[in-house]
Amino acid sequence: MQFINPVFLWGLLFLAIPIIIHLFRFRRFKKVYFSNTPFLQEIKETSQQSRKIKHLLVLLMRLLAVAFLVLAFAQPIIPTDEKVVTGNRAVSVFVDNSFSMSSMGRNINLLDYARITARDIIESYGESDEFQILTGDFENRYQRLYNRDQALNLLDEIEPSPAVRTLSEVLQRQKHALRNYPSERKNFYQISDFQKNITDLERTADTMENLYLVHLESVESRNISVDSVWFSQPVQIINQTGELLVKLTNHDQNNAEEVNVELRFGDQRRPAGRASLEPGETMIDTVSFTINRTGWQKATVSISDYPIQFDDDYHIAFHVRDNIRVLTLHRGDQSNRFLSALFRGVPYLTEDLMRETNINYGAFSDYSLIILNELTNISSGLASELDGYLAAGGNVLIFPGAETGGEVLQPLSQRLGMINPDSWEEGEFRVAELNLEDPIFAGVFEEIREDLSLPKATGRYHLSRSGANPGLSLMDYRDGRPYVAKYRHGPGSIFISSAPLSEEWNDLVSNGEIFVPLLYRSAIAAGQLDKPAYVLGQDQLIPVHNVSADRQSEFRITGEREFVPGVERTGRNLYLNVYDQVREPGFYEIRQGDELHKLAAFNFDRRESEIAAWSEEELKDIVGDQAEVISRGTGAADDTLFSSAKIGNELWQWCIAIVLIALLLEQLILRFWKVGERKKGQPAV
Repeated sequence: MQFINPVFLWGLLFLAIPIIIHLFRFRRFKKVYFSNTPFLQEIKETSQQSRKIKHLLVLLMRLLAVAFLVLAFAQPIIPTDEKVVTGNRAVSVFVDNSFSMSSMGRNINLLDYARITARDIIESYGESDEFQILTGDFENRYQRLYNRDQALNLLDEIEPSPAVRTLSEVLQRQKHALRNYPSERKNFYQISDFQKNITDLERTADTMENLYLVHLESVESRNISVDSVWFSQPVQIINQTGELLVKLTNHDQNNAEEVNVELRFGDQRRPAGRASLEPGETMIDTVSFTINRTGWQKATVSISDYPIQFDDDYHIAFHVRDNIRVLTLHRGDQSNRFLSALFRGVPYLTEDLMRETNINYGAFSDYSLIILNELTNISSGLASELDGYLAAGGNVLIFPGAETGGEVLQPLSQRLGMINPDSWEEGEFRVAELNLEDPIFAGVFEEIREDLSLPKATGRYHLSRSGANPGLSLMDYRDGRPYVAKYRHGPGSIFISSAPLSEEWNDLVSNGEIFVPLLYRSAIAAGQLDKPAYVLGQDQLIPVHNVSADRQSEFRITGEREFVPGVERTGRNLYLNVYDQVREPGFYEIRQGDELHKLAAFNFDRRESEIAAWSEEELKDIVGDQAEVISRGTGAADDTLFSSAKIGNELWQWCIAIVLIALLLEQLILRFWKVGERKKGQPAV
């Protein structure tokens, strides 16, 4: 047994007071005067032995009362395996306020139960101790210590939050807040349902004898989520059919039958079908609609689900174009007539021409694709501008000139890190294979027909498959060498043909079945930097394009409220930093002055959708000796769980009980112990 406040043991000196009083009382004699001696024999005489026993018992009860009252103030405990802490303590209490805590316990939801549990923990400590209250929001006010009353008031302000934190992240915050306290004087509590996707405390971590995991258990675990929504094609064109792919997951252990899926596009709302999912199943459904307006648009896919509803809506923002603009850089005064004819035959493709001697670099960002058609010279300035264009998400399609194309492309190849074409050769070279797994040709052909006409060339360069960036072949000759290769360069892509585009060396331009998909798919592959949706709490940077240096400070973001974002530049790319200012899901307008620059859609983090949680026994097995697991289940609060977990088994309550029993026995002895008397006529001893 040990004492938390051993200084109070000096109070045992007060035991001398009742001893002195009783010793004095033992020597008191009662003198009785009688005027009539015949009545002396009727005097009641007290037995000396009985009186001594009574007084000794009264003395004992009073000594017990004083002694155990002193011990109660000294707070005796029987420690577990921990060193007993003396002095003020620092206590960090994490209350998981993520959306999964909206699940129901036996009588109340888990977040309310977590608040009650945190209150029990705080009240089990002394008034002089200090407390950190922490939630998943990681707000600045949660990074300091409060007294007990202030900490209790903070608990009432905790609300559900979209923030999702792993337990290791939480523990690092807790350690940082209590870093100035010695290890034996600080305790850490984490109150959570311990979802599997956030519980990352492993046995390999350092053991913390003062870490307590308070396990709350839900009695209701139903949830169906809209995990993500995206377009099958990255670029949307006016009057074309938009095809949305919707990912749904059933997190329940029961079947989900006929779940209604709804689409909101602009101001219109319409049913988009029904989905049935087996337990744990994830499916991808398709929702189609007609895109009938240009500019930035909003769309939301929704389902109806209860009780967890934060993941029932998924918002996306996208830009609709009236056409896809392609820039062709060519030599001489005329472009390829077959190429121009192809553009005229596809209404949503628009071609602009520039001679290699008169290039407007400032217009590059207006185009989805830039074609380099047999250029005779590529300056360092052009190579630099193409590098920046690719870094902004653009695509480049290269057709080298005959014989000298390899030398011309050398500066560009070095700048972009791609393999330079070399070893020009002439002959008849037929394409034998298409890469149907790459997005350029994926879904274009239901099957490869035997009569499908594949391109052939009468002159070609060798495109190497080796090197630091070997690229990916989209079409191969019969001898296995690439006909068209694809290279990634940041968010953009480079497509390079081994043969010139001129009909003298290549029949690709006359092969519409192959050339049209190649041209169209390479053009719409641009724009990867415009994400359809962002995640609250994770995505802080929003890319913006075509912004002059003198207007970078004019941006503001409006939604639930308006704020000015931070501006950051990484290389050639400009980003707006929202700095956790976006707290609610929905659509936010990014304005530059009074003009709408773009729309951004934000959604809650879907990690909270996975409601599977560790049981108490599983959690104990995971953390091992690293922490102590305290189960609160789904029932009522129990203060003794935390008093014992905090420092051991406290005995001061027993001391108070003994004090009360001793005082009660003293009164019973004084009231009901009748001292023996001599009967009338009995001789005196």
